[in-house]
Amino acid sequence: MSPKLSVTALHGGQGFSVTPDRVDINVDIRTTPGFDAHDAETLVRKAVAELDAELPAPAPTEITPVAVWPPFRLTEDEQPAAALRSAARAAGLTVRAKTAGPSSIGDLLAGECIAATAGFGVPYEGVHGLDERAHLAGLPTVYAVYQRAVLGLLGG
Repeated sequence: MSPKLSVTALHGGQGFSVTPDRVDINVDIRTTPGFDAHDAETLVRKAVAELDAELPAPAPTEITPVAVWPPFRLTEDEQPAAALRSAARAAGLTVRAKTAGPSSIGDLLAGECIAATAGFGVPYEGVHGLDERAHLAGLPTVYAVYQRAVLGLLGG
């Protein structure tokens, strides 16, 4: 999966007809093993420098990194993902490991050396879009996979 930049918030001004003297823009950039936090910051700084050159303001744009979560990739045998894949196969599902994102709790946990997984669930379309939808008919199967995975991890 390639890196992805998402604008997560825009805030400026105090009313519908007021031209703001300041606008805050929050962005989230999904890092990958081939595109790290340094690359992400370089990308943002380059874009901001180009914007400042094209549309000069009284003060240069400020950039404040808030949090950096490292990219991570689980190995094939790393738990709990391996238990989920095994349980899915036992339920007749074909699943593949992939990068979840643009951000997931797995990134935060990886920074603490805790293996995690994210993203296994019912089939979906239009994720995080206006037309986001999930196929709820698959919910019983997903439940059964998680149940089997948890029992397997507990040795049951």
